[in-house]
Amino acid sequence: MSLFILKIIGIITMFLDHYHYIVGGSEILNVVGRIAFPIFAFTLSEGYTHTRNLKKYLLRLFIFAVGIQLPSILFSYNYPMNVFFTLFFGLLAIYVFNFKSIRIKPKFLWLIKISLIGFILFISQKYEFDYGIYGILLIMNFNIFRNDKFKILMNFLILNTFNKIFPNVFGLTDTQFFSLISLIFIFMYNGKKGRSMKYFFYLFYPIHFFILEVIKFILEKM
Repeated sequence: MSLFILKIIGIITMFLDHYHYIVGGSEILNVVGRIAFPIFAFTLSEGYTHTRNLKKYLLRLFIFAVGIQLPSILFSYNYPMNVFFTLFFGLLAIYVFNFKSIRIKPKFLWLIKISLIGFILFISQKYEFDYGIYGILLIMNFNIFRNDKFKILMNFLILNTFNKIFPNVFGLTDTQFFSLISLIFIFMYNGKKGRSMKYFFYLFYPIHFFILEVIKFILEKM
């Protein structure tokens, strides 16, 4: 299964999740929607591995994050920080983790890394990024243990178990446990990129909210 197909599965399950959130419908849509974010976290991790220009990748995520959030800021909507902020800081976190330097002593370098990643985790929770600390840690899990499916599974399981026992820490519901289903698709990844529709996936995020609001408006008028 290519990255392209994974992204298609991601946007379909995300759409169903947000349909449930905005329009309504069966709780099953919410459960299916738990598949979306881990897929995007995984594809981001793969993007880090294969990108030719990390600065452009980071800049692109940041521009979309701010652009999508701007209407909420300008019109004082009480809308949480969108998922692109989570992806941006998640990408930043794995860059920090993998950073190497021959000029800095290893012990001091690790101290810097831990401090910076800790700050990223703090920011993600303080400003209520979508998925917050949970999201950043999941992105890092896919990157750090990229070649070890068992460790990816176990760390993912630990994250979801922690969330189930201490739901107030991550602020996620019990249904988040179903996000483990996403590994069925992720572990089918064949290492191939597939079709390139880079900006489609970026643009679909704000557009699908508009579509859902239109659907909601029509249904309310019927």
